[in-house]
Amino acid sequence: MSTSATYTCAVAATPDETLAEERQRRTKAGAAAIGAGVLTLVGSLLVLAASRDFPVARLLETLRSSLGLDTGTGPLQQVVLYFDDNLVLVAAARIVPAIATGLTGYALVMLYRSIKARDPQVGKAALIASISGAVLTVVAATVGTTSLAIQVTDFAGSAQQSEDAARDVLSSPFTSGALQLTLLGTLITAVGLLLTARSAMKVGLLTRFMGVLGMIVGALFLIPWLEGSFPFVRIFWLLALGMLFLHRWPGGMPPAWVTGEAHPWPTQQELREQRAAAQAERSTAAPEDKARRPRRGRAEPPETPAPEPPPRAAKAHSSSKKKKRKRR
Repeated sequence: MSTSATYTCAVAATPDETLAEERQRRTKAGAAAIGAGVLTLVGSLLVLAASRDFPVARLLETLRSSLGLDTGTGPLQQVVLYFDDNLVLVAAARIVPAIATGLTGYALVMLYRSIKARDPQVGKAALIASISGAVLTVVAATVGTTSLAIQVTDFAGSAQQSEDAARDVLSSPFTSGALQLTLLGTLITAVGLLLTARSAMKVGLLTRFMGVLGMIVGALFLIPWLEGSFPFVRIFWLLALGMLFLHRWPGGMPPAWVTGEAHPWPTQQELREQRAAAQAERSTAAPEDKARRPRRGRAEPPETPAPEPPPRAAKAHSSSKKKKRKRR
């Protein structure tokens, strides 16, 4: 009995079973991808709003604070008090992008399952990176934001609001460690996105444009400062992925989504060979077509019958000749 179970697990699902299973999770996968794109946009707006009135520390104030010479409100105190005054906005600016990353990881897992059904030999590195990166990002961001909120609230309600106490709040090992883990989870998710997009393009689930763009999005995840404040490329790719999951792709779905089997896109070498073959076929067929095809713009002259010879004059009768002679 165990042998039969092992054999059943080893046999790949049929294309019909693959399509049926994808229909059951199509809505969840599409909603996750579209939600990730929307929350990525919302998170970017929240980050801009939270940093709009952020206190700017000048160099002289920073030096005086580090030397303990500042008697008034130092730059670190201003930052902690700003966090307390805008706690909801600051917390949302940290939590919403993390949730967007978590939804991105879920959408990547759904895409990986479709890849695995069409290519059983695909590795698990993309799956592990997508799951671990998404979970780590959400958990670390939630824990770090909660810790920061508690410490900021305690600082604002304390009578000892010194610069050293503010430094302890901002450099807390627990809060800073959670922030570092959040960044690490985001980078791991980026690796999962890059690998998943590459594998999906190979089996034909993503068009060549979507596959290359997905790998670019993964690279931009790894280097966040290249995206700027608004990650438009990532938002577009996630929304487009959601349309693929929901089978709303403009111009028709890629064949791999319809048949349940892998349909790899032709390589550049294969495309060059196809173009060369088509050009050779056109060049060989051109002389024959030219010989059969009448000349354009010139009508063939109609065939005119040969002119008939003029009728011969009848010979004068002999009696008429005699009459002429008599008259003379």
